[in-house]
Amino acid sequence: MRKKRIGIVLIISALFLIVSLIFAKSSSYIISDKAEPISEADAAVYTSSDTDSDSGEVVQDTSSSSPPDSDRRDDSFSSDKAGPDAGNGSGETGQDAGSASGYNEDENSSREDGGEAETEQNMREGDLAMEHPDRITYQTGFYYEPLTEEIKQRIYGLSYKEDCSVPYEELRYVVVRFVNFDGETEDGEIICNKAIAQDLVEIFYALFEQDYPIEKIKLIDEFEADDDLSCAANNTSCFNYRVIAGSKTLSRHALGMAIDINPFYNPYITYPNGKERISPAGSEPYADRDADLPYMIKKGDLCYNLFIEHGFTWGGEWKSVKDYQHFQKETD
Repeated sequence: MRKKRIGIVLIISALFLIVSLIFAKSSSYIISDKAEPISEADAAVYTSSDTDSDSGEVVQDTSSSSPPDSDRRDDSFSSDKAGPDAGNGSGETGQDAGSASGYNEDENSSREDGGEAETEQNMREGDLAMEHPDRITYQTGFYYEPLTEEIKQRIYGLSYKEDCSVPYEELRYVVVRFVNFDGETEDGEIICNKAIAQDLVEIFYALFEQDYPIEKIKLIDEFEADDDLSCAANNTSCFNYRVIAGSKTLSRHALGMAIDINPFYNPYITYPNGKERISPAGSEPYADRDADLPYMIKKGDLCYNLFIEHGFTWGGEWKSVKDYQHFQKETD
């Protein structure tokens, strides 16, 4: 009986040993499955690398499908160039220039385009900021507005004399476009009474549309507010606080209610003591209004008709003197 028990124990031990061996072998298979080598494709992502020649840092190969990190710089820029994150001091690794530069160049391009657009927007906003809040625009390039401090400084002591009795508030700064004697477009400046500002932008716009030639339109202050100098230069101008030549009476120019157009070719003719006097000097040939000469204003022509239609009178139709350059308007 004892031998029989021993035999049973041995058999059980043998079975236990066999089961243990089988279990151990199965476990080795499981461990082997978990430790299976990574594929060549995956290995390329993690093990294939280039070296940043500047920093010596490892640069990840962009064969990975993951997009570049947004805070990484294009390696085509050195650390002292203006890349997307230049000078951020993060020490982040850059991307391979050969494969990543396309992405970052597009990003840089979009940022540059955005910067240009922002600059243009800032310029437009700057222009708007400089625009007088009470500006009246008739057409592009044709507008008028109250005098700014800068304009007041330009004219004070010149066309706007120290004893000027016309308040600044009664005057307007006018900008118009015109075609000069070379057929080129220029912008001109005029100061006039606010009562005729709208008339002037409408008249000069119509002249511009018909390519009516005017040599220059500048503030008379650029000629030291000297009427003789301005006329000799054939400058078209309006406001100038002065008296009528040879009198103590204020001119309509002093009120900003008169304008002289191409004055050299449309002279002012007086007869002091019965003797003809033609001004400005050198314009004598243009005193003959029957002559076929350029730039002369004549009754019925475009310039004449426009001013007459807006309620102006022409000095060329005066009786005692002739002022062919001169248009003025009376107010109630």
